Amino acid sequence: MSTEPRVLLLYSDPEPFLRLEALLENQSVPTVRASSCQQARTLLAQSGTPRIVLTDTTLKDGTWRDALRLAGEVSPPRAVIVVNRWDDIRLYLAALEEGALDFITPPFLASDVGWVLRTAQLHLAQRDRNGFKAAATAD
Repeated sequence: MSTEPRVLLLYSDPEPFLRLEALLENQSVPTVRASSCQQARTLLAQSGTPRIVLTDTTLKDGTWRDALRLAGEVSPPRAVIVVNRWDDIRLYLAALEEGALDFITPPFLASDVGWVLRTAQLHLAQRDRNGFKAAATAD
């Protein structure tokens, strides 16, 4: 398995991310952490960085909306999953409407986290294929 990080964990407050990070580690999913949008911007600009971003709703210098914007500004774009401490249907709907791929809340189960990551990987693979086809037909 590649040792390149597959998931960027973007959070200022470690709760509930410590549990999530432990689950990812148990599933052999390499991660990298950022505690601010500025750190995330720097990481996302580097080659070999994660295509999946798990972001907290509030950060030191922004919100999940800023994480979405950052993820869309890089090439290739990243899939963003918003992590909240509790169920909030308004936030859930807003996140999905604004481009988040998913929204998860504790308690985190290994099977649920695995499913969310597989869905994100499939989404990214499909976006890559469709983007490649669109670019090829534009010539």
